[in-house]
Amino acid sequence: MEFKAESKQLLKALSTVNGAVERRNTIPVLQNIKIVAKDGKLSLFATDMDIMINSVINCDIIAEGETTIPAQMFFDIIRKIPDNQSIIAKQESDSILNIKYGDAKYNLPCIAASEFPNLEEGSAEEEIEVDAKKLSKMIDKTRFAISSDETRYYLNGLYLHISKRNDKNQLCNVATDGHRLALSFVEFDNFKNPFGVIIPKKSVNEIRKIIDNVDSVKLSISRVKIKIKAGDNTMISKLIDGEFPDYNKILPQNNDKIIKISKKNFFDCVDRVSTVANDKHKAIKLTIENNKMELEVSTNDGSFAHEILPIEYRGEKIITGFNSIYLKDVISQIDNDILTLRLKDSMSPALIDGESMDCEFVVMPIRI
Repeated sequence: MEFKAESKQLLKALSTVNGAVERRNTIPVLQNIKIVAKDGKLSLFATDMDIMINSVINCDIIAEGETTIPAQMFFDIIRKIPDNQSIIAKQESDSILNIKYGDAKYNLPCIAASEFPNLEEGSAEEEIEVDAKKLSKMIDKTRFAISSDETRYYLNGLYLHISKRNDKNQLCNVATDGHRLALSFVEFDNFKNPFGVIIPKKSVNEIRKIIDNVDSVKLSISRVKIKIKAGDNTMISKLIDGEFPDYNKILPQNNDKIIKISKKNFFDCVDRVSTVANDKHKAIKLTIENNKMELEVSTNDGSFAHEILPIEYRGEKIITGFNSIYLKDVISQIDNDILTLRLKDSMSPALIDGESMDCEFVVMPIRI
């Protein structure tokens, strides 16, 4: 095998696949990247047996072939090479790949490509095409709420599914850790049958990387795997085998206490007041009445903070409390200058959204 490629182009492809490399020292070949030089293209593959990422670049193939080389070592070499260099790679033997640029030369150890596993995608039960920018937004607005609690493994990912809301078909993303919930949706009729799959958190983060700078994304979904095709990059991921809870039971339906607040002022005020919070819940007390919100934190050691924030609200007095970290996480997702906080009573979940955002967020209250 021998090929010639531009360093910038090669680095971009390596950066794409590098997230799928197995970091634990278990099976040596999983710490390698598979390289296939064929038909004027260089294909790079990486897998940890749960996900596989493939990136393809055009280059000058002098001699076709395939092998695997250490992923991190190869990435670090290419990363440190000056920009716009031509890289020549030649497999000198079954066990050595020689890399040259200018007067520099590196030898990397090889493991035969035949030892590299193939993560089969399986037969797709549903294939859809999604606008890449819309999918990016759906991921960005929800992945922060993915749970890390392995005892509830079915919450350790994003629930991507078709739902009917307000008599319209929608493609929805949902994540929750039991303390907060994030929902993002777009109108969507480009499907044959409704589906629902849970995509693991690591896979979600890698998907988000590969769908940048493309117009559309093709998703092929089976019962156990999902395949994402985005330009010259392809990813296959196992799905979480579990049932996502019925989040519609969590979404507040009758929160009729409507509060309008400056997003920036609300975030900054919560951030300042919560500075003195030292308990594990980072609890903050909100008292809402007469176009003002009082934010208060008091601790057992005597620390105390209190601020008053102007709001738009003239309903009955409400006293409630939230984890300030969760509250800030949700506030930061609002794109508009003004956010809407919807409450029912002091111990009911809060619904937070922004006008025309196609997103909803729920924060569970805590006892103050």
